[in-house]
Order: sequence, then structure tokens, then C-alpha cells
Amino acid sequence: MKADLIERRQKLLSLRGMGISLADAVKELATQFSVSTRAVYLDWSNRKDWLESIIDLKDKDNFFMEILAGHKEIHKRAVAEYLHGDNSASRIGALRLMRDLNKDLFEMVIFRDLAERVEALEESKGGVD
Repeated sequence: MKADLIERRQKLLSLRGMGISLADAVKELATQFSVSTRAVYLDWSNRKDWLESIIDLKDKDNFFMEILAGHKEIHKRAVAEYLHGDNSASRIGALRLMRDLNKDLFEMVIFRDLAERVEALEESKGGVD
């Protein structure tokens, strides 16, 4: 895979993880990498084919920290919208987003702990199924 394609896909994931809309991310990346918006939309629609090669799931701690950083950025933007939103609908939407982020974070922590326990159990059994 070409280095610029890998970089574009990494940035696409990063922008989406920060809560940037797909349309805004596509416009930015198409300009930055001098490709059509269609190419970036195709990247996003075909992400199941390349996602594992971009994200190193072997380093689970690093992956978890990247997700956590994305959650923090989205939460920060939601708080700003709640504090400075110009109508009640946007403020309520920001509160809902913050609630959803908290639920997601809780689930991530639980799943991470569960995965670590399963891994430790498998190691203690010597990898026997």
C-alpha cells in the first residue's frame, strides 16, 4: 500500500475519531492529498477491508488510549456546544452526546477488563482450548 494512501486513511480515522463529520473530513483530506472527494468517500466505505492494517490491534493499550483521546476531544466539543449553544435543541443534543460518550467509555473499560481477564485465564491454562 502506498505511503500517502496509508497516511490519508490514518488521518481519516483520526478526524472521524475526533468527531469531525464525514463530509468535512472528506473535503479536508481531498484537498490535502490532492485526490477526489470520491476517493476519500471510497476509503471510508471500504474501511472494513483496510482497517486492521491501519490500526495495530496487537498493542491494545495504545489502541485504547487513542480511542480515549478521541472521546475526550468529542466531549470537549460537546461541553463547548452545551455552554455556548444558541438554542435549546443544540444544548440538549450536546447533553445527550455527553451521556452517550460516558456510556461508551464505561463499556470500553468493562470490555478491556474482560479481555484482559480472558487473556490471563488463557495464559494460565497454557493456551489450551
